[in-house]
Amino acid sequence: MVDGPRGTGAETAPGTSGVAAIVEGLLAEIGGPSVAVRADADLERDLGLGSLERAELLARIEAAFGVKMPDDTLRTARSVAALERALERARGGETARATDRWRGGQDAPATEARARPDEEHARVPPQHEVASLAALIRHRARVSAGRVHLRLLDDEGRAQPVTFDALGRDAAALAEGLRSRGLLPGDRVILLLPTSADFFRAFAGVVSAGAVAVPIYPPIRMDALAGYLERADRLIRNAGARAIVADRPLLQLARLLADRNGCVEWVCDVETLRATAPEARLEVEPEQLALIQYSSGSTGDPKGVALRHRNLLANMHAIGRGVRLSAEDVAVSWLPLYHDMGLIGVWLTALLHGIEVVVLSPLQFLARPERWLWALHRFGGTLSPAPNFAYELCVRKIRDADIEGLNLARWRVAMNGSEPVRPETLERFCRRFAPYGFRREALMPVYGLAETSVALCFPPLGRGPRIDRVDRERFTTRGEAQPSDGDEARTIAFVGVGRPLEGHEIRIADREDPHRGAVPERVEGRILFRGPSTMRGYFGRPDATEAVSVGEGWIDTGDLGYLADGELFVTGRAKEIVIKGGRKYHPHDIERAVWEVPGVRKGCVVAFDAPDPVSGEAIVVVAETREPPARHGEIEAGIRSAVSRAIGAPADRVLLVAPGTIPKTSSGKLRRRETRSRYLAGALRPPARGGGALRLAGLAAGAAGRRARAALRQLSERAWGLWAFGAIGSAAVLSSAAAGYGTRRTETAWSIMHHGLRLGFRLAGLGVRRSGPPLPPGPCVIVSNHASYLDAPVVVAGLEAPARYTAKAPAFEWPLVGAALRATGTLAIDRRDAGGRLRSLAAAEQALRAGARLHVFPEGTFTAASGLRPFRLGAFELAVRLGLPVVPAAVIGTRTVYRYGFWLPRPGRLEVRVLEPVAPPAPDAGFAGVVALRDRVRRELAQAVGEPLLEITSAGLPPGVSDGEPEETASDES
Repeated sequence: MVDGPRGTGAETAPGTSGVAAIVEGLLAEIGGPSVAVRADADLERDLGLGSLERAELLARIEAAFGVKMPDDTLRTARSVAALERALERARGGETARATDRWRGGQDAPATEARARPDEEHARVPPQHEVASLAALIRHRARVSAGRVHLRLLDDEGRAQPVTFDALGRDAAALAEGLRSRGLLPGDRVILLLPTSADFFRAFAGVVSAGAVAVPIYPPIRMDALAGYLERADRLIRNAGARAIVADRPLLQLARLLADRNGCVEWVCDVETLRATAPEARLEVEPEQLALIQYSSGSTGDPKGVALRHRNLLANMHAIGRGVRLSAEDVAVSWLPLYHDMGLIGVWLTALLHGIEVVVLSPLQFLARPERWLWALHRFGGTLSPAPNFAYELCVRKIRDADIEGLNLARWRVAMNGSEPVRPETLERFCRRFAPYGFRREALMPVYGLAETSVALCFPPLGRGPRIDRVDRERFTTRGEAQPSDGDEARTIAFVGVGRPLEGHEIRIADREDPHRGAVPERVEGRILFRGPSTMRGYFGRPDATEAVSVGEGWIDTGDLGYLADGELFVTGRAKEIVIKGGRKYHPHDIERAVWEVPGVRKGCVVAFDAPDPVSGEAIVVVAETREPPARHGEIEAGIRSAVSRAIGAPADRVLLVAPGTIPKTSSGKLRRRETRSRYLAGALRPPARGGGALRLAGLAAGAAGRRARAALRQLSERAWGLWAFGAIGSAAVLSSAAAGYGTRRTETAWSIMHHGLRLGFRLAGLGVRRSGPPLPPGPCVIVSNHASYLDAPVVVAGLEAPARYTAKAPAFEWPLVGAALRATGTLAIDRRDAGGRLRSLAAAEQALRAGARLHVFPEGTFTAASGLRPFRLGAFELAVRLGLPVVPAAVIGTRTVYRYGFWLPRPGRLEVRVLEPVAPPAPDAGFAGVVALRDRVRRELAQAVGEPLLEITSAGLPPGVSDGEPEETASDES
């Protein structure tokens, strides 16, 4: 255990001049040259200090000067001078007081006592009952109202609570906002949001709208923005996203991304997206896509894992059963929300089980890993997963003084996954934190991957880690994982990750050809899986999906492993295995040995194989170093010796490179395959210094050109819109005048309106296409969807035969319009009282009995939001009572051409598509028959127009506005 100041900075006299000395000491310790550090030296670009090294540097500065540095230092301080400025701010003492709040000390906000969950809150709804994330959000808002679901901790340790019902209300408002902007089910929405309440709200809103959430990681360094834009651009293009929801400070960046992608139509922040319109509930189907998950390593060849609602729910249920989750659990997470473990493994699984989640940001953890443990202590955390490096960081960085009084006794599920699990890390973590109540039995090495949503294998609950020590020689030459005789020098250790989750299967297949079938226990092979959590495929990449599909539902994970007593032991990645002389080596074993060579940057080593003209195969080691060229020969010799001791064979080629040369993912993982590709292409070189501003300026200039072209396009569209508005409006006015005052014959008036409106639409460049079978010759009820002010004119122009239309009674008092309505025999619908409604129905019945066709818009009104609102029953009751067919006539394109809230029309395609008549049930079918007829016609119309069915609630309506009546339109139906 470590107490007191760490590193060379511990002996430095207080004063900002000592910061440079601490930096120099750290550089010397991890393999850097002993040189004076300039105040303006870039910590990452010039000195090669990655995020973990910078976190270590902050810890040493804090120990040396007895302060707590501001939280944003890790992200914003890019030079020694910036560190000195941050140190001056820290001496004000605010950060030290915030530390007390993190520990739950005297300044910490009191955590209210949690009420024991009642039966309804504690119940986990089965998947057949709550079959989508949208339904789950609504369910939890109803049964868990008032209970805290999320506690988001700020940099000073203050908790912002979010209740289940507040999340539900936000989801509904944002879903309505998305639909009002024209978003349709299945459309992809980029979430460019940091860990914040807005991320949870936006994700919930997107899935509640039936759209597909696509989280991507926000930029960490603004000085590396050009490279970020290029990577994010590829992901957005692959997803074909229609919209970006961004954090407010990132809106300019989001607009720049939108300018680069023709598919993105609009960008906004969460608050702007929130709708004040009535909430419309969309029934989301289990088979619909909910999420496209991109790994942090997605680069030039992005593969987005496409997951349906049913895949996610199946995995969430399986996780809950695997660790016996209950509503009394408390989850604590600092994991990124754009990563499957943080998003699905923690948050969504907790949402399903009614669990409170305490949320930290990744930077809060990296800056001070003890905060993770203090959050577990302070809020009674029972469940918290993390990758292996997090457990290692806690062991190496946390001092005794940082955790005095810590109690981890309630932590019952400490999952370790998402990257290779190291046996030595498990042992060190258990020993280090056992005095603080941590139990070895709580540690659970697990296995999963995005292609199975997140989780695949869990060990038995409460067992603790199982380490399998196998004979190195037999394993590397024959792939046989036979138990070792105990000689550590001839042993390789692997960690067991348990058995498949309930309902899932794994198989170890032949390493060279997974189609050959399974191999025996304790023989290494490819790990295959199948189960209800399996992805639909890689979005827009059928080639990549086919490449991993083995048949009969089996998916090749790309990982290698073996089974022992039915338990899975993961040994490495198939594509990263290093082959030399018929032996197969795992790159991790080589890399970890090289880490210990003096002069090599720890964690910045990549091993792979490459073609060799003499031997055919060569082991290549690429290692970063800060040492001058004069020392390179010595370091290379040390690397060859270390590799030989580790695997019994030397490295054939050693390449020492400058810091920052080896490519990494946004989460700091090494990109081995990309490093190998660059090496073979002779393109392995450090990133160019400077020039970032020039590249960014070039990108901005390109975006400016695209914006100029877009502005010209917009100007042209507005000019066309003015012309179209004038053409349609003039035709409507002239036709109404001629029909209203030029004839007394209903058929003639209809003919004038029909031909006049058709001419107006044609002059506007739109036209109205008529498709489907002809209208029945006799009386019938024609039913259309309602989406725009253009619907009635389009129906009159599109249908080839006259009909009696319906309109609200006040429309008959409008100048010119009223005369045209009366002349064409339109029926007035009086909704002022029940008597008026009955009289309107009687008039409609009389028209039908007289042999007329009756046309109605049973929604009665419309909004900008896509989707069919509930249909009123009046027209369907008449059809059943009189035994008349109902003819669905789908109005297509009007919402796009003239959406509510826009003044000018837009180019588009207008169509009236008549569907096959629907025969009414027998009159004795009663009310149930009327409802069944209505529902069938509504479904057919929704399918024809390609819009979802909406269920309207009156929650959140402004005073004086009744449900289903947000605006005044002429068309109506009783």
